[in-house]
Amino acid sequence: MLRLKIKNDRLFTVAIVIVSVTGILYFGLRAVLENSKKDTENPFEYNIEHYKEIDTNLSDYTEVKQMPIDLHRIHGLAIDAHDNIYISGDHSVLILNPDGNVQSTVSTGASARCVSVDENFDLYLGMGDHVEIYDRKGVKKDEWESLGKDALITSVAISRENVFVADAGNQIVWKFDKSGKRTGKIGEKNEAKDIPGFLIPSPFFDVAVDSDGFLWVVNPGRHSLENYTQEGDFRTSWGQFSMDIEGFCGCCNPTHIVILEDGSLLTSEKGIPRVKVHNPLGNVVSVVVGPDQFAEGTKGLDLAKDSAQRIYVLDPMKKVVRIFEKNHI
Repeated sequence: MLRLKIKNDRLFTVAIVIVSVTGILYFGLRAVLENSKKDTENPFEYNIEHYKEIDTNLSDYTEVKQMPIDLHRIHGLAIDAHDNIYISGDHSVLILNPDGNVQSTVSTGASARCVSVDENFDLYLGMGDHVEIYDRKGVKKDEWESLGKDALITSVAISRENVFVADAGNQIVWKFDKSGKRTGKIGEKNEAKDIPGFLIPSPFFDVAVDSDGFLWVVNPGRHSLENYTQEGDFRTSWGQFSMDIEGFCGCCNPTHIVILEDGSLLTSEKGIPRVKVHNPLGNVVSVVVGPDQFAEGTKGLDLAKDSAQRIYVLDPMKKVVRIFEKNHI
């Protein structure tokens, strides 16, 4: 009986050992699998998919047309009072009629990063460090002074008496008269006048003149838009950094602006490419086109509007001009 008891005790001990080892192996393997799963779910992963979703209540524009652009690289977009379309890129400016057919080509000898058109249909081109002016027939009418070796002109805005040149390299807006004489600069840091100064981390820096003659200037490194008089007095600003639709994302946005007929401001962004309409106080009232409608890496979304307030978006990656109309209620 004693022998049997010892034998049974040994069997019982072995059984316990087997069960214990099996449990350790099971729970150990489970822990490894769970940890492996956790490792693949990086909590610090840069994931913007959530921010590509647009509230349908804000989506009240429809794309109605795309105009293909036969240029290798495209930079600037403008529309004149007759709704003709101007595209700068390569070493030329294409002039299209409202239907998108090329009417003429202005040869510039170098790439214009931006193009604006005045009431006389003259073209003002940002040619690196200086402005050049052409007529619609391609005749060069003037070439203004260089703004220095660091200059990079990214936008030109024209008022009745003045021309404002956004210089991303020198991080300032220059003021010229119509003869090409430099008469001042706008946005230089001045704490006494509450002017923060422009931060331009990338070559996107835009300026526009509203119907009252005031300037709106993008301060992309501060994720804001600033409003000035033509004499350079600071009036107001708005904007915030946010990946959400209410703000501007990334290192430096927005990249381009246009002022609509009712005083609303149209903006475009890179990083999360999107085009939005803001009321004059800065609140988002519409999304014209969201990130899901652009190819990854799209940037340089220059903007324009025509006489019917249709919105034109230059899409350099697809090499098209995209036209959007507001939905009728």
